Amino acid sequence: MRRYTGNGELQCAQPRHSLPRGRTIIGAAGLLVLGLVLGACTSDSPVHTAQATTERELVLAQGPDATAQALSAAYQQMLSDAGIQTKLADPTKDPIAAVLAGKADVAIGGSSAMLGALSAVPQANATAQTTPNGTAADSSPVLPGAPGVLDTGATIKALHALTPKGFAVLDSAAAERTGTLVLTQATSAAGPLVNLAQLGPLCHRLDFGIATKDSAALLALLDQSVSCTPQSVTELDDEAASDVLPVIADEVQIQATTVDSAGIPDNALVRLEDTAALFAPQSLTPVITTEGVGQDAIKAINTLSAALKQEDLQDLNRMVTGGDAVDARSAAHDWLTDRSLLVAH
Repeated sequence: MRRYTGNGELQCAQPRHSLPRGRTIIGAAGLLVLGLVLGACTSDSPVHTAQATTERELVLAQGPDATAQALSAAYQQMLSDAGIQTKLADPTKDPIAAVLAGKADVAIGGSSAMLGALSAVPQANATAQTTPNGTAADSSPVLPGAPGVLDTGATIKALHALTPKGFAVLDSAAAERTGTLVLTQATSAAGPLVNLAQLGPLCHRLDFGIATKDSAALLALLDQSVSCTPQSVTELDDEAASDVLPVIADEVQIQATTVDSAGIPDNALVRLEDTAALFAPQSLTPVITTEGVGQDAIKAINTLSAALKQEDLQDLNRMVTGGDAVDARSAAHDWLTDRSLLVAH
């Protein structure tokens, strides 16, 4: 890490089964964002395909981190269980871009990231992309799904209103990987600090931990939203940023991570409220190419998405991180089996 001193058909009521708990401090990802259920449980239009069955191999893109790979492995195993030939592509930084470039057939991505990417596809017909006046405060165009532009439900609605040529957006899951700010209960109580509005007056006394790739943008949004200039900022590599160890070890007082981190509930961390101005919502949503794809693939993917809740995502994260972590494929199979989602074993 680097440190510098600053002056950036859905089944919404399914019961879940508990998976074994792994460790106390976990990496990359945690808690359900307010309004998620309302946004994720949408009634999406059916995807029209020319055939009932998929008669070619489908390639699934997967992200670089263990949780993203476990998710891709789960969808891949679900498709294989439905009798569809599949394979996982090598990990890539941007799975959505891999599908749009024709290098893969399926990707699981965050709703805001996908909204921005698919809006650029020919004939996408985005209907809800910007703020009410269509521009940012500085009059520059606003990218679809940018922080503070659309909430969780509106982002999903806008995403499912797209009709990108050659692609289909499938059902969003009731689970997400949106960014968040976390702190210990002691730091929260000392403030008091529980929401973004309270952060401004206290910010100059606090050390922040932020992923290097997100630091400049997040610091700018903090300054813009609540005039927050941290006492110092520790820039974290991707692995450290996805873990909550820096804030637990008191290396920083506030850490930026993502809400799917099992380390947040496992360590009773406080998640700062009202951070929509800082982080665009990222509800997990599959995108698939439509050429040669049958209804069997659509059904298999949507069935898994309907079963995937925030607690399940945290369980997957818990299984693939830490000293007792299992590999992504094993974690995916265990979760699918636990949820009785696999028919052929």
